[in-house]
Amino acid sequence: MNLLFLYFSGTGNTDYVARYLARKLERPSLNVELCSIEWQTPEAVGDFDLLAFGFPVYACEAPELVQAYLAQLPDGRDRGAWIFCTKGAFAGGAVRNNLRRLARKGYVPLGGASILMPGTDGLAMVSKDSWMARKALDKDYDRLEDADRLAAQMADVLPRVVDGQPVRPFAPDPPTNSERAFLDRLWAALYTASEKWARSRLHADEGCAGCGLCARICPVDNVVLSHGHARFRDHCALCLRCLHACPQEAIQIGKLTTGKFRWRGPKGTFRPLRMRPRHGTGT
Repeated sequence: MNLLFLYFSGTGNTDYVARYLARKLERPSLNVELCSIEWQTPEAVGDFDLLAFGFPVYACEAPELVQAYLAQLPDGRDRGAWIFCTKGAFAGGAVRNNLRRLARKGYVPLGGASILMPGTDGLAMVSKDSWMARKALDKDYDRLEDADRLAAQMADVLPRVVDGQPVRPFAPDPPTNSERAFLDRLWAALYTASEKWARSRLHADEGCAGCGLCARICPVDNVVLSHGHARFRDHCALCLRCLHACPQEAIQIGKLTTGKFRWRGPKGTFRPLRMRPRHGTGT
């Protein structure tokens, strides 16, 4: 029995949670695989029996690049699927919406969870010695309660599916429309406006050394090197991977991020080059 963790991670939180969940679910009867969506086109995703799909929440939703990826997945053939997402504050209907997307692709939605992690957009605008930075660095990443609850739910289903039981009886009742839908739309509108503002001000300052790392790790190939300086095109996903990973801390959003905190993932172990195959601009 194969369980595939397929996910997108901008600055390391979702990558960490995918690996955290995978460790929790290890057992001899189950082969657990992890794969970034940047490594596989939807059509090329390998064989698996169960799917856990993860992403960071943007505006109460999956990022647009994730939504586009899900839309291109082959038919799920009644395979069971979970959704997990990481949030800095408010996930809204992100889990519900994407379980519905998977259901429309022929998967059986088995549930999901939003997992509270440091919000790396806000962290990019706080000082390095601020309480927010200290809180993010001091969090106990060996004990993620939201992820533990999801792992327990998954662990309850997995042995029975491994024993040959069909997955559909384990699907919870579909969620009804939430009375919080208005709040979702309001939050999304505010976030979308702030995204537009941030994209228009994203740039590499005079500290750019032309190393090309930002171009190699951009998930949408939005960064190019021109005369030894990073330049940004017009289709940024605003994942902030480039900003947080720049060795010179030269990538900025206006002046708000100059000299401010940079996030290297939980425990400081995120290596964004691992997310990307060796292709694209700057390699």
